[in-house]
Amino acid sequence: STQEVATMVQSIAAAAEQQSAASEQVSKNIELISSVAKQSSEGATQSAAAATQLSGKAEQLQSLVSKFKLDKAGTASHADRAA
Repeated sequence: STQEVATMVQSIAAAAEQQSAASEQVSKNIELISSVAKQSSEGATQSAAAATQLSGKAEQLQSLVSKFKLDKAGTASHADRAA
């Protein structure tokens, strides 16, 4: 009957509207995930740069500390002045 067809058409239209809303939400979530991934990548790049700088500073510190020696009494003396 025409009433049944009209009811089915309304059901299909309602389902299509729900799917459209769900697709829009999925699209927004994908955009959010993409943004978070980009921020994470940028953070990782910054962390790598900071680690490289820290490694360089550690090498400098090790070089400076290696110039000092302790005598038998535990007193520090500069290696260049040691007898």
